[in-house]
Amino acid sequence: RSWFNKIVLENDLKWPQWEGNRSRALGALDWLRANGIASVRGHNLVWPSWRYMPADTQRLSPDALRARINSRIDDTVTATRGQLTEWDVVNEAWTNTDVQKVLGEAEMVEWFKRARSLDPSPVLYINDYSILSGGGLNRAHQDGYYNIIAKLVEGGAPVGGIGMQGHFGSQLTSTPKIWQILDRFAQFGIEIQITEFDIDIDDEEVQGAYMRDFM
Repeated sequence: RSWFNKIVLENDLKWPQWEGNRSRALGALDWLRANGIASVRGHNLVWPSWRYMPADTQRLSPDALRARINSRIDDTVTATRGQLTEWDVVNEAWTNTDVQKVLGEAEMVEWFKRARSLDPSPVLYINDYSILSGGGLNRAHQDGYYNIIAKLVEGGAPVGGIGMQGHFGSQLTSTPKIWQILDRFAQFGIEIQITEFDIDIDDEEVQGAYMRDFM
């Protein structure tokens, strides 16, 4: 606990894993609470691609799909109520659009509102990748993410946090570029958190120096 004060369950709260074995996630939360680790991030409620959802969802009618997703949110948020400090409500919504193509982008607003109605305590996040990494050059993804957040805010979604995945490879992004991108998203007035941070290169000295500069 002297080195790490926040935990994220990498897979166990994701929809298929939760339905397959919820006791694994709930047991982990019990253990963390018993061992004095109170800051726990929930990842994630809806990853809107058939690839990351239970197999039956792809075959459902729009009304049935909506009900299935709402039931997922109800079930998971109720079972973990009061045990999480943050929730990734929507994950990678710019590239994973299967659900939005059926129900419309505005449906994401309802997911945030539903999660908030069930548990008032966690900060509710949207989370996405390739915003800061790759030299910070993926402007299309940056613009797409920005526009999704803008629509959520305009729709009244209780977005409390913007997650910026920190998967860095060989094309490390300069710190001035990092600042530039973060400053743009800071215009929302919503807290920003670096999530899923790693530096996937072989040179440990460069890894250390980049982590230092990034922090």
